[in-house]
Amino acid sequence: MAGRVKAVRILIIVLLAAIGSRAFYLQIVNPDAIISRAHKKFDHDVKLSSYRGTVYDKSGQPLAISLEVKSIAANPRLIDNPASAAAKLARALKINEHSLKKKLQSEKYFVWIKRHVSPDEVAKVEALNIKGIGYYNEPKRFYPEGESMANVLGLVGIDGQGLEGLELLYDGILQGKPRHIDVRKDGFGRIIYARGLSPDEAKDGSTIWLTIDRRLQYIAFSELERAVKENKAASGFVIITNPTTGEIYAMASYPSFNPNTGSYKNLQGHKNRAVVDRFEPGSVIKPMWVGWGMENGLMNPGQRVFCEEGRFTYHRVVFNDHEKYGWLPVRDIIKFSSNIGMVKLLDPVRAADMYACMDLFGLLSPTGIEFPGEPGGLVSEPRTWTSVDKAAISFGHGFAVTGIQLITAFNAMINGGMLLKPYLVDRVADAKGTEVQHSRPVIVRKVISPAVSREIVDILSSVVSKGGTAEAASLSTYRVFGKTGTAQKIDRLTGAYSKSDYVTTFIGGIIDASGKPRLSVIVSINEPRPHYYASIVACPVFKRIVQKSASIMDISPSITVASKGGTGNEGI
Repeated sequence: MAGRVKAVRILIIVLLAAIGSRAFYLQIVNPDAIISRAHKKFDHDVKLSSYRGTVYDKSGQPLAISLEVKSIAANPRLIDNPASAAAKLARALKINEHSLKKKLQSEKYFVWIKRHVSPDEVAKVEALNIKGIGYYNEPKRFYPEGESMANVLGLVGIDGQGLEGLELLYDGILQGKPRHIDVRKDGFGRIIYARGLSPDEAKDGSTIWLTIDRRLQYIAFSELERAVKENKAASGFVIITNPTTGEIYAMASYPSFNPNTGSYKNLQGHKNRAVVDRFEPGSVIKPMWVGWGMENGLMNPGQRVFCEEGRFTYHRVVFNDHEKYGWLPVRDIIKFSSNIGMVKLLDPVRAADMYACMDLFGLLSPTGIEFPGEPGGLVSEPRTWTSVDKAAISFGHGFAVTGIQLITAFNAMINGGMLLKPYLVDRVADAKGTEVQHSRPVIVRKVISPAVSREIVDILSSVVSKGGTAEAASLSTYRVFGKTGTAQKIDRLTGAYSKSDYVTTFIGGIIDASGKPRLSVIVSINEPRPHYYASIVACPVFKRIVQKSASIMDISPSITVASKGGTGNEGI
């Protein structure tokens, strides 16, 4: 008996010695090991989305803003029953139970359950009282204007990184510092201590003000959506600019998407068609040739051309007009949009000179507008042009450009002859409010003289007058000018021009009481049905947009309408 007691005593002493030596080793010799293991189990570094800077319109209304919301995470090592917890959480949060169960069964100390959740979802999860669940504040991007601005602004990912549009282009300055929070939990998984960046330091993304006016943007988008739907079209875009500065007041594309849901169900809806889509412009290009020709002494407004009564055989190819025209002055070739007249006007001009004209007006290179993915024009080298190619190019076929290129070139024709760089960003301020960028109008080059520019505006005004192709765009209170264009599309199956698919475009503007162009607008509708002429499809859209926009911008009328029983005066 005494021997057993002795043996037990010896065993206890050995065990105590082992425990003591182990404790001595862990606490004195190598304390970092046990501290590290404790930190792994109870302390975690949680990376949260950074605070992005706000994007405002020109009047200071928010277009993209980050607001704090809750995100839910878990420590799988503290989850007692992963299968049961996964089932309950999946029902409460409407997420996949199988993938959640795999997360909760892992050996990790931290996994996201669902990020950017609603207050109702937080309440549901809290009511489950599951050990090992944590809640964190994160910024989520919200877009107050929804679909109308989506194609310009783009959107961000779950971690706050820019994925498309201006959010992508300016990601480097909108993105705040990465936020890391040191979290300590007790044995039940409850947060007992959290330390991270101070709120002032965390919210350090720069702020951007755009040239966009959200009111004009809404008008452009809503009228575009109406036009695409009413005409059973595939898509379309609208751009509203200040022709004397290059500022973009509105840039709308349809179809669009809701950036607040982050849906990728319709990828076509994510395109900013005004900047990235290239298309054959059709007759809207004709005033450019005339302006350039007048500037270089190759033609004049009164010069007369025989338009062959609507049918002209040129190098064994037949060209047609929509009406039977005889002799027309250059002014009326634009007013009635005679293809035959343009073919004859440019017949003596060399291909290389026409190419140089396109380059002069900015149709070959990207405009440089602040938007990712902008292409240049698609134009073959002039040495490859045949006589028929040259003829087609004279009335807007055989090459492709973007909407932003077209309106930039158009503005140069009507603003006194200056090609201006278009811009979307007005100014940028850092996190402290210090202005770090302020945009100013940039003159790329002079393309025509002020006198020729005034002549072009006068010719374009006749297009909107009685008998012109854009009579439907006229307004009783403003002098309106512009040009229609209806271009056939290439059939992808045959490689020939389609007889059913068209792009219909109107580009124009209004003159205020001072006699200067105040707004310029391009409306382009892709594949309208059943009507496809710009006079029917695009002109009414332009008219509605300009009427509403001029009222909002308080643009003084250039035409005074007589009151009942009085006399009227017209001031231009």
